[in-house]
Amino acid sequence: MRVLFVCSGNICRSPFAEALARRLNDRADVEFASAGTIALTGNSASVTGREVAAELGIDMGTHRATHLTAEVLAASDFVYAMEEEHHAAVLALDPGARVELLSPEGEPMPDPYGGDHEEYAASYSLIQDAIVRRLSEGN
Repeated sequence: MRVLFVCSGNICRSPFAEALARRLNDRADVEFASAGTIALTGNSASVTGREVAAELGIDMGTHRATHLTAEVLAASDFVYAMEEEHHAAVLALDPGARVELLSPEGEPMPDPYGGDHEEYAASYSLIQDAIVRRLSEGN
C-alpha cells in the first residue's frame, strides 16, 4: 500500500508528514510519498522546515519536491491532504481517489511557509499528532 501526503509546494508540510510517517510506521507493506499541487519539481525542503524537523529527529535533507500529477496519484492507494484545496485538487485529477484530510477532525494543517521557527514547530506538531492518530487507527 502506498500512502501519499499532499500539500501546496511539497517543501514544508507533506515532506515532513512523509518522513515522520515513514519513521513511525511499523508495517512493511506500507510505503509513503508526498507531492504538491503547485510544487516545482526538484526543490528542496524549506530551510526552516529542515531545521525544525531535525530537532524532532526527522531528516528532510534529501527531499526533493514532486508535482502532483495523475501519474503520481495513480501510483498511490490512499491520499492525505493538508487542506480542503488539496483534497479538491486530488479529486479533480481522479474523482474516484481515496482521499481524506490528514486531520481526523477535518481541520486544515496550517502552512508555515515563509514563517518563523515557531510557526513551523506549531504546524509540525499538529501534523505529528494527526499522523500518530491515523497510524494508531490503522489508516
